[in-house]
Amino acid sequence: MQSLVVLINPFSIPKGREEEFLKMWNEVAQYMKDQPGFIDLKLHRSLDPDARFQFINIAHWQSAEAWQTAMSKVEPKVQELSQQLPFEVESSPALYRPEVEY
Repeated sequence: MQSLVVLINPFSIPKGREEEFLKMWNEVAQYMKDQPGFIDLKLHRSLDPDARFQFINIAHWQSAEAWQTAMSKVEPKVQELSQQLPFEVESSPALYRPEVEY
């Protein structure tokens, strides 16, 4: 049975490169939002300029399979855009299922 999953993906980028990262992230988000199974996403920015992860993407998908299919379709574009950046982006995407809600 398929069920809602949450993608949580923190990003660490060099200081001063936030605007370049945001441009690339927005381009990728445009591709992702059009994929089957996509529900919504939000990119969160840390209030602490020294936080390890300056940005955290939280996205909801109808299922893990929907996210995996979408990733396989957009991965070449993500790689292309990432390679255009003059710096390395550290990310750690993982899927989660809601466990407890109040």
